[in-house]
Amino acid sequence: MKPAIDENWYTNYGPVNTHFEKRLSALYGRTGEGVVTSSSATSGLSACLIAEAISGPVLCPAFTFQATAAAILGANCKPVIVDVDEVSGVVSAETLEYGFQKIGAKAAIVVAPYGITNNFQAHAEVCRKLGKLLIIDNAAGLGVPRGQSALSGEDEVVREVFSLHATKPFGIGEGCAIFAPYSKVPSLRAAMNFGLQSHSANGEVQRPYWGINGKMSEFHAAIGLAVADGMAQRVASRQEMARNWIEFLKDSPAVPFHTTIDASPWQVFPILLESQINVVKTMENAAKHKIELRRYYAPSLGTCQGMEQLSGCPNAQNLAERVLTLPVRSFMAIEEQYNIMSTVRACIVKSQNRVCT
Repeated sequence: MKPAIDENWYTNYGPVNTHFEKRLSALYGRTGEGVVTSSSATSGLSACLIAEAISGPVLCPAFTFQATAAAILGANCKPVIVDVDEVSGVVSAETLEYGFQKIGAKAAIVVAPYGITNNFQAHAEVCRKLGKLLIIDNAAGLGVPRGQSALSGEDEVVREVFSLHATKPFGIGEGCAIFAPYSKVPSLRAAMNFGLQSHSANGEVQRPYWGINGKMSEFHAAIGLAVADGMAQRVASRQEMARNWIEFLKDSPAVPFHTTIDASPWQVFPILLESQINVVKTMENAAKHKIELRRYYAPSLGTCQGMEQLSGCPNAQNLAERVLTLPVRSFMAIEEQYNIMSTVRACIVKSQNRVCT
């Protein structure tokens, strides 16, 4: 915090924040990319839309946390919910193209479920072809190499947004990192500072035409720098715990949502159970052992009232009903891990018989 204290500069892209953005760029950025921080991933997603003066409908997956749709609403746009692949939980490139053509949306948000690396090259190609904006909501994914090798700062249509909330592997309390082409950094900063930088002294106005207050404080940036120092160790520990979950759940009723260990920093370890009844019973069983298990992306946005849908969203609803997320921690003794895993496995098995003990 010394640079901020010395300059008496505690927000509005101060010296510590600038250092933090450069650190993130060095760790995870690509050629031609810049990093812009924000106060939260919700504000960051909104800013991506505001910076490009997007209005009207925006395609949004049904299988996501509700903040994704909230960010679209926060940018004065309208979320239009689309279904996802029944296995990966990701909106297909074909669905995006169909949605763009049917409703005339200028932008789409796609989600990397649970921070698991996905290949969005085909999605980017659709957006390049049609002149659309693609925002990748990879909230829980910061900490591993970014897997979309064709997406770089030279790709004007793509933005990738990561959450730095306390619940995420790269947790700083609250915050966000947006990876975008260097050319888009000024408009993103303006979008998160009320659009002020877009209004010049001579009266000329350029995008964004308005903005929000989405800036990161110097205090959060300082925490981010400290977290960055130990991030490699955090990710290694979390990946090892995910590997242990896979081993403990062998020959159980639980099906891991994903098993490629290095594809994620593992905020949580998602599994699929046979039905929503099994999910609820497992949670009830675990609670009696003082273990909190959570559903994640439930309810599906396709079942929420008041949001337009492109069509029915049965795949997202099925996944939302059957997914249960298991805890992953950066630092947990192996004995404690095994105790939790043994207990949770027993709770899952008992849920098949609908028995609560």
